[in-house]
Amino acid sequence: MFVAYHDLKGDLIVKTCFVVMAIGDQTYNGKLITAAELRDRYNGLIRESIESISEEIKVVRADDISNSGSITSEIFKKLILSDYVVVDLTYPNPNVFYELGLRHAIRNKTILIKEKGSVNAPFDIAGLRYIEYQDTGSGLKKLKGELSKAFSVYDNNPSHLDSDFLSLALSMGMCFQKMSQDPKRDAKKKAMQAILKNKGLMAAFSSPEEKHLAELLANAENLDEIVDGLVDSGELDE
Repeated sequence: MFVAYHDLKGDLIVKTCFVVMAIGDQTYNGKLITAAELRDRYNGLIRESIESISEEIKVVRADDISNSGSITSEIFKKLILSDYVVVDLTYPNPNVFYELGLRHAIRNKTILIKEKGSVNAPFDIAGLRYIEYQDTGSGLKKLKGELSKAFSVYDNNPSHLDSDFLSLALSMGMCFQKMSQDPKRDAKKKAMQAILKNKGLMAAFSSPEEKHLAELLANAENLDEIVDGLVDSGELDE
């Protein structure tokens, strides 16, 4: 079962889910699949199944994004920051596989789905688990149940890896940028790491305020990192 989380103030923490799928007109097995048909599939099946799991999940597709900035940049942000990404592999669209590859290289919590009877997945992802669905009333119910289970697995095992790329990278000791679910904690850690690097700063933070300022100014190369971390964490107002 999907679990809703609250912060220390009791405010509900909304989970975000970005849906990657073919959007424009597609030709599949010589048949035209229109953008309107794909929009209906998204609204009536995929988004409906996700939102019916919990009202605390915010679902968005690329063409739902209305920001004035670059649509590509906005898609990248969604791939990086979304708690979950659901990828529909029903139609072999290059954009879909590109965005799936980016997500797999960045972080976990990526769920693959495809319509029953559709084309097999490409070799590189053929071994990955995916959820089959049918665009029917009973299919909606089944998809909801399968997605709910997948979300719960990730919530209960946040470090679970779902891509061979990330697994191999970790086994080789490669360090990739971690996408934290707790920005405040990482910001505080960033600030403290900068302080711990410098013995003078460590001593200064145990002394009267006047010495704090003098030592900070004498170690200007560390100032930006410290201040950025404190601002990001909310410990220091801009």
